[in-house]
Amino acid sequence: MSKSVVIYGGGIAGAALATQLAKHANVKLVSSLDYFEVPMAMPRVAVQPDYAHQAVMPFQSFLKGVDFIHGKLERFTGETGHVVGVDGAEHTLEADISILATGSRYPSELIRPTSGSTTERHAAFKSTHGAIESAQKILLVGGGPVGIEMAGEITERFPQKSVVLVESSGEVLKGTSRKTANHAIKVLQQRGVKFMLGERVLSPAPSALQNAEAGQAKLSSGAVVDYDLIIWCVGGKPNTDYMQQDLSHLLDARGYIAVDETFRMKGQSNVFVLGDIAGIDEVKKALYVRGHVKTVAHNVLQLLKNPQAKLKSYKPKTNDNMMVVTLGSQTGVSDVPPIGTVKASWFTRMAKAKTMLVPMYRKALGASAKV
Repeated sequence: MSKSVVIYGGGIAGAALATQLAKHANVKLVSSLDYFEVPMAMPRVAVQPDYAHQAVMPFQSFLKGVDFIHGKLERFTGETGHVVGVDGAEHTLEADISILATGSRYPSELIRPTSGSTTERHAAFKSTHGAIESAQKILLVGGGPVGIEMAGEITERFPQKSVVLVESSGEVLKGTSRKTANHAIKVLQQRGVKFMLGERVLSPAPSALQNAEAGQAKLSSGAVVDYDLIIWCVGGKPNTDYMQQDLSHLLDARGYIAVDETFRMKGQSNVFVLGDIAGIDEVKKALYVRGHVKTVAHNVLQLLKNPQAKLKSYKPKTNDNMMVVTLGSQTGVSDVPPIGTVKASWFTRMAKAKTMLVPMYRKALGASAKV
């Protein structure tokens, strides 16, 4: 176990790789959060904050044999990572293999905070639940899976609420078929959700949910929407600022990192990049990350044994409509190639809606079934 691996990022990719590689190398995991959170569970926890005890897992509760550093990657040179800990301590990290899995950053801290502790995350969910509970008019901004599923959770739990969803493009759920997306819209409209598509929110500017106050949203058409609570569910951007100083030439215009078909960073033999930040031709979906992890884990293990090893290639999932969309805990709609749109509530309930995949991730990471 003389070989060393440093993993930057503790999301789905980083946490899974740390768990798998700990048996084969000296592994360090760097994250600005001290916990792993099942990301697709966020809409459920927002309306059922006690579920955070299952969906939010402190690293210390399951990461065995991994050296955890609670801090932020400020600069990456290709050879070294410069990290500032939450305690202010500076770390210069080197390893036989470095893995970048820093994910996306979002306008709203509700979707994923940029830093913080397990305790703070629990408190944020309680605050969110209280804000939703006390609001009558709720405005959701963003028609991707998060916005649609948030609308589903709120209207199931609080059917008397007025919910408006604004999406800047002309359609919701872009990563799946129009038949699937239209069914989700139909179900939510039957619950009273009003959709305003092709509209951009000009003001207010995006903010963390905890700072939201009642007000008016001004839209690009000139329309005005009154709200008691606004929740930003817009998509994220790759969290790759640490590349700017030394490796900016490897970033495309949107901030994704150039990789080859094995997930190695272009021009680097011992640096892997996966998840949301990898510059590959596929829609960013959590369900694809399993394939990323499988490929990178295999390749890292091969390199640890033999620096000249032949590595496995990954085939991007282009033009794939696969998506499971929950509309509360009891129903939803799924797109399952080659079958197509599956409207049966029982299917989506068993596939995702019942648990939001929390038990599956707890098991995969070696966490106890329940706390």
